[in-house]
Amino acid sequence: MKRLYTILFLIPLFFIASCDDVLKEVDFSVTTEKTSYATNEQIVFNFVNAPDWVAFYSGEEGKTYPDSYGTSIKSMRNELFTYTYSYSNPGTYNVVFVGGNTNYQGSKEKTVTLTLTIK
Repeated sequence: MKRLYTILFLIPLFFIASCDDVLKEVDFSVTTEKTSYATNEQIVFNFVNAPDWVAFYSGEEGKTYPDSYGTSIKSMRNELFTYTYSYSNPGTYNVVFVGGNTNYQGSKEKTVTLTLTIK
């Protein structure tokens, strides 16, 4: 019986010891096939090493960084490899992706900015 109590005591310690408690650096990138698109053309943003969460700012009026709220496109529960968006008005847009890793120790963030021309 003593051996059973010892095993039951040690099992939670293994789980605690195996938890990833290191706050990871944020090192992600976003690319597109080209920098100039037609209105209503689908733009595919490709992600490499997407962090725990990502917010998207299209650069359109009322959707600029940091003056507005971004659209959450990734949370810790899903993977993110691509994101698709299109613009209905021509112009030059500064597209911003803000991503970060978060745990009980805090949060680390990175901002990626792309400039797109819509004709």
